[in-house]
Amino acid sequence: MSVEIIPSILVKTKEEFLDKVITIEPYADQAHIDVADGIFVPNMTIDGVEELEEVESSLRFGVHLMVSKPENHIHRWLQTQVERIVFHIEATKKSREIIDAAKEGEKLIGIALNPKTPVSEIEPFVDSVDFVHFMTVEPGFNGGAFVDSVIDKISDFHYFYPDKEIEVDGGVTPETAPRLIAVGATLLVVGSYIWQNHDAGKAIENLKNLI
Repeated sequence: MSVEIIPSILVKTKEEFLDKVITIEPYADQAHIDVADGIFVPNMTIDGVEELEEVESSLRFGVHLMVSKPENHIHRWLQTQVERIVFHIEATKKSREIIDAAKEGEKLIGIALNPKTPVSEIEPFVDSVDFVHFMTVEPGFNGGAFVDSVIDKISDFHYFYPDKEIEVDGGVTPETAPRLIAVGATLLVVGSYIWQNHDAGKAIENLKNLI
């Protein structure tokens, strides 16, 4: 499988959102919108749906729902242009309902797990989702510390599910990216390394050159 670099957008205002979309558009094929509700994670971001409705972009979009009870949010996102939706196993008791709704809405659906959450929590749903989203930082903010033990967790998962697409989110840099690719990751969601670089386009290219 080929590996793709996906810039993430975690912002608090519509203006920030539009600015970041414009910044990465020449260098990426898709973007990852982080949505946080201040409940599941302590941070709170833009709503996302409203901001996306006002965007005209060549980018494809996915959304990462870092929200409590994502079953209450997914139906709004099914009406948007997003192609991919990620929800957290830790945030709901209605994973099956969410997966079924996404399939019915013809969206790709991924299930996320935090660094401390064992893979056993998602095993009942692995065959039903399009990809699994591994957090390598604690979710909610840009710039979290990379949790090295998740690499072994990804490696074990890839061994047992070699055909399941793996997305990794958090602490992706030129140092960690090769290690993540080596254990089976094909989608690398990148935030801080891009946005803390004075040249976001060059940062994206640096990561692409590693692939």
